[in-house]
Amino acid sequence: MKAAGETTGLPATRGAASRAQARRLQAVRDQLALPLVWLHADTSHGARRLLALSDALLQSPGAPSVVLTHPHGIEPLPERFGRLCLPAAADDPAYVRMLGAEALPNVLMCLVAPVPVRMVTAAHGLGIPVCLIEMDRPIFATRWMQWPGHATRAAGRLAQVFLRNKDGRVPWGALGLSEDNLPICGHMSQTPVALGCNDAERDALAEAFRNRTIWLAAGVPEDEEEVILDAHAEALRDSHRLALILHPHDPQRGAELKARAGAQFSTALRSIDDPLLPDTQVYIADTEGERGLWYRLATACYLGGTLTRTGPALSPMEAAGLGCATVHGRMFGRFAEEFDLLREARATRMIQSRDALGAAIRATLRPEQAADMAHRGWQVIAEGSEATERVIAALLEYCARPGAT
Repeated sequence: MKAAGETTGLPATRGAASRAQARRLQAVRDQLALPLVWLHADTSHGARRLLALSDALLQSPGAPSVVLTHPHGIEPLPERFGRLCLPAAADDPAYVRMLGAEALPNVLMCLVAPVPVRMVTAAHGLGIPVCLIEMDRPIFATRWMQWPGHATRAAGRLAQVFLRNKDGRVPWGALGLSEDNLPICGHMSQTPVALGCNDAERDALAEAFRNRTIWLAAGVPEDEEEVILDAHAEALRDSHRLALILHPHDPQRGAELKARAGAQFSTALRSIDDPLLPDTQVYIADTEGERGLWYRLATACYLGGTLTRTGPALSPMEAAGLGCATVHGRMFGRFAEEFDLLREARATRMIQSRDALGAAIRATLRPEQAADMAHRGWQVIAEGSEATERVIAALLEYCARPGAT
């Protein structure tokens, strides 16, 4: 982004933490190309939502690079080509100036509350357009509200506020923003980009299963394995041809799971290419990167971890996005908002205890029930996707404006 030997403009830093931050910011210059979109969240949940947004953005034709900043100390976010994920304070104007010295973003988009006034002011001073997402009413820290006219001045430095509904135009309009600055985008998707799969492999496995009804237990922790096997034994009462794809949270447990399930069922192990036979009842999917394949093959799934205190490691939106009806327990973990959206649409079935799983799977596998739940889940996905597409279109427009690199 800069010519060799050009100085970075970074201020002198003190302490290991400051030096580490400086090195991370220099990585923006070294690893990313312009144009550059900066996404900023002040919560771990917001960071995951922006991660999904950036995944979709990076699949756009002529996609820009992305810097995603998130709170310190959260679970590491996955990086990919064209994206860096960096820790940052919620409202740090010095960080804006330091990043701007390395590579000037074309736009800064924030999913935060309250408004990061000092960051907005610093970005405005550098000519970086600042947008907010889904802040339907102005929220400012109490200390800023003590200054007369402060909210109006801060709002005037915003390029746009993307609202979930038109009601938000009233309070923001009172601060001087026009309707052009207040686009309605709806509720942005929390769905990761749809998991892919090898179509030829899917067709081959569907043929090997001989078009039998399949249910999936995805991301199953060790202490739920027995629950899954008991539920499968119960569900087999309705159909002796029913098959279970058991996807363990820890793929290393594949061999032990095969021995455990093999004492009760005809079992095959994916990692050693066990053949699928006409009487195979449990297929242990102990491989990485194939969840998109399993969701597509299954009519219904149980989301592992939702019956234990740890909560699930996987988002329920994965299954909803691929038309797989979902059964789950009461432990939502870090995906509480995603579960709430799907439950509100009656797109999932929640159980209260472990011994209820078998009956829930039997009910969900009924063709009319599975189809209804899958349709409702897809509606949630589609509504969020439309909002995400509007936000992505706006980001690409900022990157295409005159002067953008």
